[in-house]
Amino acid sequence: MKDDRSGSTPTNKKRKLYRTINIVGNAFFLLIGISTIGINFYDNYRKNTIYKSLDMSFLSARVLEYGSSNYDVREFIDNIDTGVIKSYDKTVDTSTIGTQHVTFEIGKNDVSKEIAMDIEVVDTKKPIIEFNQESVTFYTGTKYDIKKNVKSVRDEVDGDIDYSSEDKKEKKDYYTVTSDLNTNKAGTYTVTVKAYDKNGNESSGTYKIVVKQKVVRQQTTQPYTAQGSYNGPASIDTSSVVATARSLVGVRYVYAGENPSTGFDCSGFVKYVFGVHGKYLAHGTLAQSRSGQAVSRENMQPGDIILWSTVSSNYPTHAAIYVGGDQMIHAANSKTGVIVSSVSQWEKYSTGHIAYIRRV
Repeated sequence: MKDDRSGSTPTNKKRKLYRTINIVGNAFFLLIGISTIGINFYDNYRKNTIYKSLDMSFLSARVLEYGSSNYDVREFIDNIDTGVIKSYDKTVDTSTIGTQHVTFEIGKNDVSKEIAMDIEVVDTKKPIIEFNQESVTFYTGTKYDIKKNVKSVRDEVDGDIDYSSEDKKEKKDYYTVTSDLNTNKAGTYTVTVKAYDKNGNESSGTYKIVVKQKVVRQQTTQPYTAQGSYNGPASIDTSSVVATARSLVGVRYVYAGENPSTGFDCSGFVKYVFGVHGKYLAHGTLAQSRSGQAVSRENMQPGDIILWSTVSSNYPTHAAIYVGGDQMIHAANSKTGVIVSSVSQWEKYSTGHIAYIRRV
């Protein structure tokens, strides 16, 4: 008999081939998928392991002073266990008191991690109080503003602090000045300055005021007359002496000084003025009280030397040059330097009296 299935064999073979290819292909893709999953799993495991190992520790004291600018936040890092710093917040707002956050990004290979650090901004600096003088002295009856001796009150960061006439409930950014000063009563008084900056820091300072009792000389009908009988001319041109004395008004007072470039004391001023015109005088009130000729008060003329005394023995303690019109020029003290004064007013209100008048 003849077989009529001769055309079915090739078809079956193709089908088997297709199935084989399909199985192999599926197995291949399955293998690729499994490999991919394995690779991803390993990569994730690797990254997670590295991520967990990335760490850094910080110093326990992490403080910045208010207003500071010269700092590096990396100085607060104690140790980096794994990885390196890739980036970080380089600045902190030091104009604000409180906790500031700084973020560091550390990494290794392709793995990065952010770690935060807290920094405390604090203000530990108290206001600075400065006085013109540590002690102020004047006589009873003098009007005096106790704020006058306050040179400055300031905060190192925020600058000048303003005065307030009274303490505020919120003690921020102001200062007060208080004292029990009585200008009509002799004594030593304390002036207290208290200052508060905007962050609540407080400081205080004090200076002394010495009030001396003013001695008022009673004007008599016969004013004090210095002993002396000479009424002749001076040995030099006194108008030139007066002109030179006037030209030196304003030169500062310096103890033992006898030069306009450095300053004068009272007898040093007299010595210099007469020396300009070729007349040598010793430096010292006692020596000058013995120079030239003794002149009486009523015969005093411009160019005469007035020697004052603050003691009953008439020992000379101050020297001046009379320039006429009830005026004298002298190196008065360290506050005023060389000035023009009224002879009668000086005699009335100072603690001294005219002891000698000398004509050179």
